[in-house]
Amino acid sequence: MQKSQTFRLNSRNGILFLAFFGAFWTLCSLTSFVPGLLSQEPLAILFGCLFMVPGLLMLGYASSVYYSRARLGRPEVLISNTTLCVGETFSLTLMHTFKRDVQLDKIQVQLVFRETATYQQGTDTRTVTHNEVVEHYELPGGHYRAGHSLQEAYTMQIPADGMHTLNVRRNQLQWFVRVEAAVPKLPDYVDEYELTVLPELAVKEDSHGKSRL
Repeated sequence: MQKSQTFRLNSRNGILFLAFFGAFWTLCSLTSFVPGLLSQEPLAILFGCLFMVPGLLMLGYASSVYYSRARLGRPEVLISNTTLCVGETFSLTLMHTFKRDVQLDKIQVQLVFRETATYQQGTDTRTVTHNEVVEHYELPGGHYRAGHSLQEAYTMQIPADGMHTLNVRRNQLQWFVRVEAAVPKLPDYVDEYELTVLPELAVKEDSHGKSRL
């Protein structure tokens, strides 16, 4: 079983990055806010406050995501193979033991194909991302008590007409297993595990044991 996790703002590494950047932004804004406060200059105080707002918002969001993940804990996701051919199947096991009581709206596991394209429009650069959910499994929400264990197994398949992984200058084609838990009144818990799909068709065996594409 293999695991390959991507970087996202609501992932563990993403939270740390956002919190660090928010703290850095807030500290930088203090260099204009504090002198204005000491000199009692209204414009300097106002500018310092406005400059500080983005940093505080980043810190607030990072804190809410961290709390959401702490409430749920981190599920264990085991993937049989993260390097696949087009049309190949793989198995996934989701395991989790809740450390504390938590209310969830739903838990879902998805196979996602993501296409990212970057366009140049004059002097502006625009990036467009499209997600296609290829397979979707959902567990019912409800109140999960501390100590409750959850274990689910799934079989997923890269479609036979699916695209392979691509990473060039202005275009990306990516495959992910996405695990999401909706926590009421808090940011959703989301983890994505990237798959590498090779530009090859999976080899299957017919009823006579002969290999075929």
